Amino acid sequence: MIDTAGWSKWGVAAKSGFVVDSAEGWIGLAQDSDVDFRVTTRFVFTDPKVRARLAKSIVRHGHSPAEADDMVDRACTFDLYGDDRDDTDLASIPPFMRWFVNTYGLHTLAAILHDQLIGKPANSGALGSDTLSDHFFREMMRCAGVPWLQRWIMWAAVAMRTRWAANGWRRISLVIWAVLATLGIALFVWSLGAFAGWSHVVAPGVMLAVALVLPVVASALWGNQFGAGLIAAAAAVWILPPALFALIGFLVYGVLERIAHAVHLR
Repeated sequence: MIDTAGWSKWGVAAKSGFVVDSAEGWIGLAQDSDVDFRVTTRFVFTDPKVRARLAKSIVRHGHSPAEADDMVDRACTFDLYGDDRDDTDLASIPPFMRWFVNTYGLHTLAAILHDQLIGKPANSGALGSDTLSDHFFREMMRCAGVPWLQRWIMWAAVAMRTRWAANGWRRISLVIWAVLATLGIALFVWSLGAFAGWSHVVAPGVMLAVALVLPVVASALWGNQFGAGLIAAAAAVWILPPALFALIGFLVYGVLERIAHAVHLR
C-alpha cells in the first residue's frame, strides 16, 4: 500500500475507512465532458477487517497470502495514472433512476474504486474476479454508511451487470431468472387483486404461494450471488413502476428537446 502519512480521513464520511491525499479531506474532480470527470486526488480504502476478509477470499481462489495482500493493496488504492483510469462517471445511474439513488453520495469513492476493478475483458481487474469486486463494492458502501437496502440493491445491479458481461451460462441464467422473477411478480399482483375482489381466481392462496416461491427458486440460478438475485426480484415490485413512469417522462423530454432544436428555439 502506498504511504498515506499526512493524509486525511474522507471529509464526507470520516468513519468510512477512506483516507485521501488532501489536508481538508476533499476529493478533487475535473470535469472532462458533460458526464465524465477526472479524479485528481489519490485515496485508499483502509478498513482492516474488510481488507482481511477480501484477502481470505482471494486465497480461497488459489492465490498465495503474499499475492492476496498485493492484490488487496492494488484493489484498495486509487492512484493517479494520467490516463483513462483516472476518468469516471461516478456511479453509473440511469437518469430515470436518480429518484432512488444519485450518481454521487456516500457511495462515491466506492463506486470510483469499483469502476477501476471492473475491466474488459471480464475478471481482468486487480482482484481477478468481477464477482468478488461486486462484493467488495457492497462492503465499502457499508463502511461508508450507505443504508442496508440501498447498498444491497446497488450490489444487485452491479452483480446483474457482471453476470450479463460473463456471457455463456451466466448470461443465460440471468435471462431465465428474469423470466421467472417477472412471472412471480405478475402472479403476486394478480393474487393480491383476487384477495381485494378486483379479479376472480379459483385459488388465490395457491397463486400467492407460487408467486412468493418463484423468485426464491429463480435466485438460486445466481449461485453465491443468491442474495443479489432475491433482492433484485423483491425490489423490482416497487422500483419498476416509478422507474417506468420516470423513463416515459425522460423520453418525452428528449423528444421535446429535439423538436426545440429542430425549429431553432433559443
